Amino acid sequence: MWIKILLVEDNPADADLLAELLEVSAGVQWELVSVEFLHEAIAQLSKQSFDIVLLDLSLPDSHGLETLTSLREVAPDVATVVMTGLDDEATALESVRLGAQDYIVKGQITTQLLVRTIRYAIERSQTFQMLRESERRFRAIFDSSFQLTKLLTPEGIVLEVNQTALDFAGVRSQNIIGYPIWEQLIWQQSPNGKEQLKKGLAKAAAGEFFRGEIDFFGKSGQIITVDFSLKPVKSDTGQVLLLIAEARDISDRKRAEAEILKTLAREKELSELRAKFVTMVSHEFRTPLTTIQFSTGLLQDYSSKWSEDKKSTHFVRIQLAIKRMTELLEDILVIGKIEANTLQFQPVSLNLEKFCRQVVEEQQLNDSNQHPIAFKHQCDNCDAQMDEKLLRQILGNILSNAIKYSPAGSTISLQLNCQNQKAVFQVQDRGIGIPQADLERILETFYRATNVGTISGTGLGLAIVKRAVELHGGQLAIDSEEGKGTTFTITLPLTLDRPEQLNY
Repeated sequence: MWIKILLVEDNPADADLLAELLEVSAGVQWELVSVEFLHEAIAQLSKQSFDIVLLDLSLPDSHGLETLTSLREVAPDVATVVMTGLDDEATALESVRLGAQDYIVKGQITTQLLVRTIRYAIERSQTFQMLRESERRFRAIFDSSFQLTKLLTPEGIVLEVNQTALDFAGVRSQNIIGYPIWEQLIWQQSPNGKEQLKKGLAKAAAGEFFRGEIDFFGKSGQIITVDFSLKPVKSDTGQVLLLIAEARDISDRKRAEAEILKTLAREKELSELRAKFVTMVSHEFRTPLTTIQFSTGLLQDYSSKWSEDKKSTHFVRIQLAIKRMTELLEDILVIGKIEANTLQFQPVSLNLEKFCRQVVEEQQLNDSNQHPIAFKHQCDNCDAQMDEKLLRQILGNILSNAIKYSPAGSTISLQLNCQNQKAVFQVQDRGIGIPQADLERILETFYRATNVGTISGTGLGLAIVKRAVELHGGQLAIDSEEGKGTTFTITLPLTLDRPEQLNY
C-alpha cells in the first residue's frame, strides 16, 4: 500500500519526529512531502495529488481554524488530519466539525496511533466522496469499513447501518433501521453509555461534533470499550441533514493501558518495599550484631579472668542474637516468596493438639516463661491436613506478638476448637492493643501500629500470617482495643476440599 502525505508543519523537530514514526511503520509505503507555510501547501495541492494532509493549525502565515478553511477551499476532497497541542482539544474538535477527518495531539503520537489515524482519515474522506458519486459505491465502502458505522437522522433514528456494526451487535438490519439508536439492546444493557449517547445526540443535532469513549457489555458478557463519535452532516445553509455515528473497538488498547498502569503501580509498590526493606534490615540487624560484637570482644579480652558462669552468660547472648538474625532472615525469605508468588503449600498430617503444645513450649522457652501461655482445646478429633511450616509461622508469629506487646507476667490464651471440619485457633492477650486507625493496614508488609513506641519489630510477621492463612483457604479475624488487648481468630479447614489448594 502506497500513501502520499503532505505534512504542513513549521516546527522542524515535530516534522522530523513524524517522518521517523512513519519510517518505522510496517506494511505501508509512504511518500512524504513537508512544507512550513500554508501558501506552500496550497501550491503543492494545486500541482499534484495527495492522499492525506497532516496539518498544523499554527503556521507563520496562517493561524487557527482559518488555516483549515483556506486549505479545504483548495482541496475539499483530500483527507485532512489536524495536529494540535495538549491544551487545544476544543479547537481540534471544532476543526473536525468544519471538515477535518480527525485530529491527533502532539506529544501523544505513536507510530501505531499515527498510522491508524491516517488510515481512518483517508477512509472517511473516501467514504464521503463515494456517497456523492453513487449509492452503489457508498454501500460497498460502507459495509467494508472496519469501523462500526451508522447514519442517523438528527433525532437519532437509524437510517443505515454497516455490516461491521451488525456483526458487532449480533443483530439484523431490519431490527435497527427505522428505530431510535438508544433502543438497541446493546445500549439498553449499558445505562451509562445510553446516557452519554443521548447527550452526544443533542450536541450533534445542534451541529456540534461529539466524541467519547463508551463501555458496553459484549455478547459474551465482557466489557467492551469503543471510541464513539457523532458527526453532523450539514447542508450549504448549515442545516443538519444527518448524523454519522462511528465507533471502533479499543478494548485491547484500554486493557493494555490498564496493564501498564497496573505494572507502574506495582513497580512503585516494589520500590517502596525495597526502601522499607533496607531501612528495616539496617535497623533490625544492628542490635544483634552489636550484641555479638560486644560479647565476643569481652570474651576475647577477659575470658581468661572470668568464671564459667559469666562466660556462659555471654555465649547465651551471642546465641540469642544469632537466633534473632536467623529468624529475621527466615521472615525475609518468606516475604520474598510471597512477593514473587512462589510460596508453596505442602500439607501433611498433623495432630493439632500436639502441634499447639509444641509451639507453646517453644514460645515459653524463647520468653523465659515471663508470660504464661494458657492452652485449652475442645476437639473430638484433632487430626488435620495442613502445612506444618506455614502453620508454625501463623501461630508462632501471633503468639510472639502477644508476648512482645503484653506486660511481663500477663497471661496469653491459646484456644483450639475443632468442629464442622474446621479448626479455630484463638490467641488472646491483654497487651497494648492495635489502634482502630491501624487495623485496616496492620496486615501490610512492613506496616507497624502507631503505638508500638520503642518495641522492636519488622512489620513482617502479620503479613506472613495473612498469606499463610490464605494458602490454607482459611480466614483471619482481628478484634482489638487500644490499651486493652487483642484477639486473633484463625479459621482453617481440617481437610483439603479443593485440589487447587495444593498449587499456589
